[in-house]
Amino acid sequence: MTAQLQRELVVLSVWLFIMLLIGIIVDLISVLLLIGLLLYVGWNLYNLNKLSRWLANPSKQSPEAVGLWDEVYYQLHNLYKRQRRARKKLASILSRFQKSTQALPYATIILNTFNEIEWFNPAASQMFDLQPRTDVGQRIDNLIRLPAFTKYIQQKAFDEPLKFTLNNKQLILNVTKYGDGQYLLSARDITSLSRIDEMRRDFISNASHELRTPLTVISGYIEFLSHKVRDDVSDGSRIPLEKIEEQISRMNDIIAELIELARLESSPSVDHSVRVEIDTLINDVYSQGLVLDKNEHVISLDIDTEKLRKMDSLSLYGNHDELRMAISNLLTNAIRYTPAGGDIKLFVAADDSTISIGVQDSGVGINYEHIPRLTERFYRVDEGRSREVGGTGLGLAIVKHILDRHRANLTIQSEPGKGSLFRCDFPAAQLGLQEQG
Repeated sequence: MTAQLQRELVVLSVWLFIMLLIGIIVDLISVLLLIGLLLYVGWNLYNLNKLSRWLANPSKQSPEAVGLWDEVYYQLHNLYKRQRRARKKLASILSRFQKSTQALPYATIILNTFNEIEWFNPAASQMFDLQPRTDVGQRIDNLIRLPAFTKYIQQKAFDEPLKFTLNNKQLILNVTKYGDGQYLLSARDITSLSRIDEMRRDFISNASHELRTPLTVISGYIEFLSHKVRDDVSDGSRIPLEKIEEQISRMNDIIAELIELARLESSPSVDHSVRVEIDTLINDVYSQGLVLDKNEHVISLDIDTEKLRKMDSLSLYGNHDELRMAISNLLTNAIRYTPAGGDIKLFVAADDSTISIGVQDSGVGINYEHIPRLTERFYRVDEGRSREVGGTGLGLAIVKHILDRHRANLTIQSEPGKGSLFRCDFPAAQLGLQEQG
């Protein structure tokens, strides 16, 4: 019990005692006690009404009162002042936020939980043709009528940004949830970047195709000359011609992989409704690896049959040829960079949420500082060794691009002298698992 309440009870007791004494004197005890209680209740109702009016229209000065009501007014007035300070602070923060976003070159829009526009900056007004007087409070999917945009906003699956075309402009959109059911939408124009990227892809693709014709002609003449000197042991041009043939073959491989990369970059998104049977895929890659290896290594196939047996109709969704190329590149790299007689394992492992397909070898291994850059184009750990074994420096770049298209991750683990592990991890969304029961 608070001190203020104790004092109020003392006041009530004294008041009733006085009314009792007066009642004894005039011989009207019950009547005066009732009058005393009614007066006390009336006083509290009066103060309660005054409090109600003050709460409806608070002012800097609280009403005058005595006793417990004075303490009530004091506490409520302090609470009111704290709330005013908090509102001013929030208003100041909001004002600074709006001023900063006004200057942003990116379109910024605040949506509520019903996808209704609460605020937007001038960049958003220009990009999406929004009008402050009429469009605030409107549903954004009613103002931007694009199927891809509408689906993205309504599903509220904002883990990945959305790329779409609006008014002949390429836009990228990000949505972040914040506050109580609010969303911060930001969009930027990537038209120029897309054009530059498209020009780069076209240049690589066209240059690669144009190089193929002269290389084919050169290769034909070199083959003709090599055939003429093949049986002439005394002719010293045989070895140089063989070296030229090796380099032409390597250039053809580089051009073929550049063309493949350009094709992957310009291809439409992968159709994730197409089923790819893992058993067929892995056995195909394994058979190709055995042919390429020519019995120089011990290549084994290890599949977690116990786990896979529990999964009915296990498969992936995507492009069979691309997935085969990615896994085949990993196996080919292991064959190239593992000394003769070494062990190479092509494996499939699974758990409840991920299926992993990878290659583990007992090769020379890779220093840790090189691992983050292995998927860069033309990046080489050892220039001399790469050329010696015929590597192009593009294989892992192709693998990474294919896995990105299939929403999968590439994990690389390696230690010098102990071999390497390259593993493709496909998340649950990519697994074709029939629901059990």
